[in-house]
Amino acid sequence: MAFRAYDLLKLVEEHGETLTLRKPTYSTYNPETSQIDGTTIVDYSVTAYFYTYTLGVRDPDNINRGVRKCLISALGLSVSPDTEDEIIGNGNTVHITNVLTMFSGGQAVCYICDVSE
Repeated sequence: MAFRAYDLLKLVEEHGETLTLRKPTYSTYNPETSQIDGTTIVDYSVTAYFYTYTLGVRDPDNINRGVRKCLISALGLSVSPDTEDEIIGNGNTVHITNVLTMFSGGQAVCYICDVSE
């Protein structure tokens, strides 16, 4: 089933909810301690819509709990989701594992994120 970017944006606008996109910002790597110094966390308010998808079971011996997708509206969002980010809301925290950006007319309209608990 194929969707246009506009259809996905309308889905998020009509059925989405306000959630928090948590982005870690890393400062500098310290080779003496083998650690990153000065990690900060910045939270952004996003409009998003979670949905479950099934493409068939790829590996029946390796089924992960809580794997689903999350659509995030890109309009008005000053940052892009990344694979190190988390989405928080409704007492649930999920980790972004992959991000696909949907464009319309050269402008990012929404992000399709693979997420897992």
